Amino acid sequence: MRRKSSQNKGRPLDEAAARERCLRLLSVRARSGAELRERLLQVGFSRSVIGRVLAGLAEAGLVDDEEFARSWIAGRKVTGIGRRRLRAELARKGIERGMIERLIAEQVDDETERGQVETLARRRLARSSVDARTLARLRRFLIGRGYGFEMVDDALRTIAGEEDAN
Repeated sequence: MRRKSSQNKGRPLDEAAARERCLRLLSVRARSGAELRERLLQVGFSRSVIGRVLAGLAEAGLVDDEEFARSWIAGRKVTGIGRRRLRAELARKGIERGMIERLIAEQVDDETERGQVETLARRRLARSSVDARTLARLRRFLIGRGYGFEMVDDALRTIAGEEDAN
C-alpha cells in the first residue's frame, strides 16, 4: 500500500520538494516523465509545479523519455521479452505510441525474436517430455512473454518436428 502525503505533512509542496522527490525516485531507477508526473500528483503537487520541475529535469538531461524507452527495450530484450509485451509495458509507463513503434522497430528484428522464442522453448522442453499438454503450456508461456502467436506456433512446430525425428 502506498503512503499518500504523510511524509509531506507540514512541508510545503513547492518546486524544491518536487525536485527532491523526483531525484530520489530517479536514484532508484530511470523513470519516464509520465511516471514521475503520476507520482508527484499522488503526493499532491500542483500541475504547474510538476510541469516546471519536469521541464527543468528534462533540460538537465535527467528525464528523457526516448532514452528511457531505448534502455527499457534493451534491458527487457535480454530477459526474453517480445515486442507485444514491450509495447504494453512502455505504454503503461507513458511513452507515446509513435516513439514506442519506432524504437522497437530499431532494436528488435524478426530473426532475433525468433531465436529468443526457440531458445526459451528448448530450455523449457529440456526439463520435460514433449507432449500436447506440455506444448500447450509452453505456448501460453511464450505468448505471455509477448511473442506473436504465429511466431510461437511456428517455433513450436519446428521444435516438435525435431523431437519426432529423434
